[in-house]
Amino acid sequence: MKIVQFGLCYSPNLGDGVIADCLLAALRRRFPAAELIAVDLSGRDGFGAVTVRNRALVLRLLAVLPGGLRRALVRRRLGALLDGVEARWAAALTGADLAVVGGGQILSDADLNFPLKIARAAGLAARAGVPVAVHAAGVSRNWSAEGAALFGALARADLRAVALRDAPSMEAFAAQADWGIAPVLARDPGLLARACYGDAGVRTGRIGLGIAAPDLLGYHADAAVAGGADPLALFEGIAQALLAGGARVALFTNGAEEDRAALADVAARPGLAAALADGRLAVTEAAGTPAALAAQIAGFDAVVAHRLHACILGYAYGRPVVGLGWDRKVESFFASVEAPHWFEGRADATGAEIAGRVEAALAEGVDPATHARVLAECEAGIDAMLGAAGISAGA
Repeated sequence: MKIVQFGLCYSPNLGDGVIADCLLAALRRRFPAAELIAVDLSGRDGFGAVTVRNRALVLRLLAVLPGGLRRALVRRRLGALLDGVEARWAAALTGADLAVVGGGQILSDADLNFPLKIARAAGLAARAGVPVAVHAAGVSRNWSAEGAALFGALARADLRAVALRDAPSMEAFAAQADWGIAPVLARDPGLLARACYGDAGVRTGRIGLGIAAPDLLGYHADAAVAGGADPLALFEGIAQALLAGGARVALFTNGAEEDRAALADVAARPGLAAALADGRLAVTEAAGTPAALAAQIAGFDAVVAHRLHACILGYAYGRPVVGLGWDRKVESFFASVEAPHWFEGRADATGAEIAGRVEAALAEGVDPATHARVLAECEAGIDAMLGAAGISAGA
């Protein structure tokens, strides 16, 4: 048995790597002797590999260019990158029984980025005669005509299953794709973090406050960004309110360079200096791997974050989580685990209001029955994907 997973296993945003790790670990539990290969859709071959330097600057430049010029620049640059990794991807697919594409918000057309990458992977799978399944993917409602045609390469391959991770993705897919296959819902594999990484976290007694770069949030946002035009001020306000309530707080990121720079900005603000000096506020060293990020988050008593996989990891380890708005996928996740009141999507929400949500979530705790059901549904979704592909556990 040989299965190739196309995802973002070496992304600097370690949440993407959490998805890849957890999905591969779940497959390993089902097929202990199988050959399982993770392929990074951005062409990375390890953590720390850089495919776009000065990404925040690049995104700002792209944002002011006309759409046609943006897409032409991305097409040229990505074409060269994909030409360089094509032989490696083709070798990975040789003799494979299944190629799994997902998860993450990969069915999104930001200037043809993912359409070009996925079309190349799908074309190689078709050429190799390898069946394809899309699993736990997110879909953005932003496909251009060219992007839709590129994504259609999946339908032109031997596509066996399409599983999407939330209701907004199902709606966006129905509005943009006609692949001749009915998608189903499947939970994000990151929910299986404890089964993948174990109970690695050392409890710190702190509330983890996830810092995300405003530029990255704004570029990909499809909803109001909590914090409005100045999310960094909101992070400062949340920390101050939590500290004023007697909590100990830790600032952390999901790993992207831009997020680490934003964290440094927040930590340097004069309003937090006293708490940093006396230890009530800590700056967590940036994790270098998905496993390290999972261990950090597992060590918190609660989590507050924009980043979806900071929220998912917190929930996976049974920690109360407050999600901050910027993308419908975050709000949808909280609705799916029966905790919509743990989500704050208003652009004008204050630090004090969000700190109040954290205190309420800590008092309520994660419902164990709902938590167990959610994890069981995640496992069942993987089994359903394999069944649709004609593969049975133990094969």
